[in-house]
Amino acid sequence: MALKGTLKDFGLSDIFQLIAHQRKTGVLHLGDRGKDVAVTFDDGKVVGAEPQTDKTKEKEKVGEILVKSGILDSEQLTRALEMQDHTMKKLGIVLSEQKLITPETFSEVLAFQVRETLFKVFQWTSGSYRFETGKVSYDHQFVTPLSAEFILMEAARIIDEWPVVKKKIPSLEVIFAQIPGVGDRIVRKSQIEGHDEDDIDIDIFGEDEAPKAFDDDAIILSAAQEKVFDRIDGKRTVGELSYETLMGDFEVSKTLVELMSFGLVKPTSVPAVSPKEDAAKERVERGKSIFVMAATLAALGAILMLSFYALGLTGTRFLAFSQVTWEKADTVRRSVATVQKKRLELAMEVYRMEKGSYPTVMDDLFRGELILFSDITYPYARPFRITKNDMGTVIVGPGE
Repeated sequence: MALKGTLKDFGLSDIFQLIAHQRKTGVLHLGDRGKDVAVTFDDGKVVGAEPQTDKTKEKEKVGEILVKSGILDSEQLTRALEMQDHTMKKLGIVLSEQKLITPETFSEVLAFQVRETLFKVFQWTSGSYRFETGKVSYDHQFVTPLSAEFILMEAARIIDEWPVVKKKIPSLEVIFAQIPGVGDRIVRKSQIEGHDEDDIDIDIFGEDEAPKAFDDDAIILSAAQEKVFDRIDGKRTVGELSYETLMGDFEVSKTLVELMSFGLVKPTSVPAVSPKEDAAKERVERGKSIFVMAATLAALGAILMLSFYALGLTGTRFLAFSQVTWEKADTVRRSVATVQKKRLELAMEVYRMEKGSYPTVMDDLFRGELILFSDITYPYARPFRITKNDMGTVIVGPGE
């Protein structure tokens, strides 16, 4: 598959969905003003993402995370890399055999590298791309392939929530400290194992990750909140906590905001930001909205592909980008839903042309490989559905 161009011609979300839909294997090379990233796909799923340099540097990039997280020191990393060169084994295997790291921890490091690299790339407002098909090599033992749908939804969630978080934590250089005496208020999940469920009127292990009140003034923290809280010492920056917990910049920042909301921690050092830097950051935030537009155009890209399929045509796919300003998430979702509905309607027409009748449920379109499973609900949690009315067989969106 020849796939090459600029991100102004074809959005990053479109590229990811196209590779996923066609279950391609190869490497997607991305570049923008001196920054280069290689994203590795296997059968349409992401299995790697790292700064694109020579092979030695690629090893060192994983090594940097191991050192910054405190898992290894510089000497241990150097010896491991030398052993790797000598034995030609994967770095994770070398570290596991030397008992410097568990396989589970190395898997977590690789996942951290992929997440942080990709979510930064999705904030690019320009750049070029080139996809090269071919066999790829990665640590099957340590890597869990990620679907394009998961990556796009996570990136959209982060970009949605980042502005709110950044109002409270404007920099990764902010240092936090525990508020004196709060340790006595915290109840660990391990402490309540075996506790009579009738005495607890909250969902301790539910999806809600915010701190929860328990027994008057006591607070139950989630596993993530415990991990961050226990490392707060008045010396570590937010960026350092990101590496040490392997949670990433956004998740650590969001967790710190939650801990602040319950009066457990407070910032003790906030770097000064000049008006010029502030303006630059605002431009970056506005630029991030391009991802939302790209998500919308992903649906448009699919419409074009379905059109070519239905009409038996081949040719170059053209998409036009327009500059968008940051909008409230709900407004953006409504816009995406409108375009997505048109995409589903076209898929339904293609289905009729192939089968001779309209589908009766959304699963028919998915089984016919005309849509991805995520298309049924994105961008809302509630699914689209097919129904019949005076106008015939139609697509009905959430809330309609």
